[in-house]
Amino acid sequence: MSHLTASRVRLFLILVFLSVLVGFAETYDHYTLHEPPKDNLTVTFVRGGLTWLFGSSLLWAFEIFFVPSQYGVFLRKMSIVSAIFIKSLVVVCIVMLTAIFSGYAFHGRFNLEFFTEAHYIRVLIIVGILFIALQTATQVIRIVGARALINILLGKYRQPVQENRIFMFLDIVGSTTLAERLGDLGVQHMINEFFFDITEPILEHGGEIHRYIGDQVIVTWPLSAGTANIRVIQCCFAINRLINVKAQKYEKKFGFVPGFRIGLHGGPVVIGHCGDQKQEISYFGDTIKTAARIEQQCKVLDCPLIISSELLNRISLPKDYIAQHLSTVQLRGRQEETELFTIKAI
Repeated sequence: MSHLTASRVRLFLILVFLSVLVGFAETYDHYTLHEPPKDNLTVTFVRGGLTWLFGSSLLWAFEIFFVPSQYGVFLRKMSIVSAIFIKSLVVVCIVMLTAIFSGYAFHGRFNLEFFTEAHYIRVLIIVGILFIALQTATQVIRIVGARALINILLGKYRQPVQENRIFMFLDIVGSTTLAERLGDLGVQHMINEFFFDITEPILEHGGEIHRYIGDQVIVTWPLSAGTANIRVIQCCFAINRLINVKAQKYEKKFGFVPGFRIGLHGGPVVIGHCGDQKQEISYFGDTIKTAARIEQQCKVLDCPLIISSELLNRISLPKDYIAQHLSTVQLRGRQEETELFTIKAI
């Protein structure tokens, strides 16, 4: 099981568990304060828990597994309002299906009389409010980024701190030339498509998308002391494999397959929480500047992937990768020369 799939399974189980707890609370509130249960209270609680287990499993399976999959691409590309509206309709259908399941499984009835029941309407309102609130939060996370949002809310970087991080600068090759052929709108559509597609392998390998700048994306990882740093290399090759798989799609839509260059570097950076009306987490220091300049060397050295020796020395390459020395260069802004390597898959 992949890292991303495992994290989604954990999230699914947690949300289903919390939903069942909400179901128990709602069942207790309804049958102790509003309507005495027709059966034993314990049996009523078990039925309520199973009903919420069934419904929440369908709901969170849709949200956590279907929406992020290839089948949910159309939803992820919708506007925020449209996506929330469509998902809300799905929620209504799930609640109806759950009510039908509960009526048939526990009462032997198969009808739609529950539509007029106050309990059903009450549950529908509760689920609807919770789901819309969660969807709004989810869309905010997609815009800001989960880690950045959490750090902004907690004020972690209100006072600047220093951390060791890895940076990937990925730049689409020849976008200026492509603009002459596709037009500004056409090339921007291609860039959006490309960045949309590579999000999955970036998340799969633990990367955090820091910022998009024109035809360039900046991705960052914690620089660890263990074996986790290899995720950066694996991410680069995963992106390459994905674009190769989708080559036919790009040929059909744009008449070419976009190429890209990647520069990798890691080290200490200062992280700060900047802004007032528009807030973000910003990185400062030589490390991020060096990563950008290493990516620029990809064009000079005609190599699609370049990594600094400082970062390479912090990565334990498995047997299916090999490092090749490219050059030793004097990067602007650095007093010492920087050794540059590329990584090849064996």
